[in-house]
Amino acid sequence: MIVDITPQNFHAELIDASMKKPVVIYFHAPQMPECQGMTPLIESLVGPANEQVTLAKVDMNDPQLQPLASQLGLRALPALVLFHQGRPDEQRIIEGPQDEATLRQYFAAFAPKEEEELLAKGQQALADEQPSIAYAHLTKAHQLAPERHDISLWLIQAALDLNLLEEAQERLGTIPMVTQDGHFHTLSSRLALALQAADSPELRALEARHAEQPDDFALTQELAVQYNQAGRQEEALGLLLEILKRDLAFGDARKTYLDILATMGSTPAAQSYRRKLYSLLY
Repeated sequence: MIVDITPQNFHAELIDASMKKPVVIYFHAPQMPECQGMTPLIESLVGPANEQVTLAKVDMNDPQLQPLASQLGLRALPALVLFHQGRPDEQRIIEGPQDEATLRQYFAAFAPKEEEELLAKGQQALADEQPSIAYAHLTKAHQLAPERHDISLWLIQAALDLNLLEEAQERLGTIPMVTQDGHFHTLSSRLALALQAADSPELRALEARHAEQPDDFALTQELAVQYNQAGRQEEALGLLLEILKRDLAFGDARKTYLDILATMGSTPAAQSYRRKLYSLLY
């Protein structure tokens, strides 16, 4: 996050903000060549969406802000001062022009964590109605930080958007009660409605017919299609795989199998069923 400090927002954006996360104050004068070279680099190192640190830019051309530099004992511009818990860290003050290596080292501790970047990408993909892309990003984020239940919930949301009901149900069951917030309850309600729709009387009737005629491949494929539409992809793939084991060329069973895999993205179940199909083909 990057903010411009003014006399009006000084207390909120610097003092108060530093009680929640580190704030690096950047004292600069836009007309100085030394600042003109450092400012773009510093801004790129922090980034506008960085949740780990705030870059608070103080323009020393403002006479109302100049006393701040004096209070900190600064003698040269540009200067960087780390503020935390409302106090400056005297070990993290650097003054005067700095090369890129020094600046990179200074800001390395505040670089966004990879799982945070993946979470942000996943959330954006969900907002853009691209659940497969979101699922891939959020799966990686979850692998990096399995203890982050907020990431787990967003991954569950992506799974629900992909109609991966079994996975969503399994993952929801791992969320501790103490972290079951509004997001959790919204997802639980979505899952309950989806599961109810996935066990309709029509589907149960089709299951009964299949139990009586297990060798009817057309009926088996019809049940697989209904399972897929009800969010029961793994059961659908299991039925189609049984057809393909006995007749690789039956109808469009292979195409249906591949179409279902395509909707599942890179989930572990999808990868497993891809391998099973390849073992039949090759």
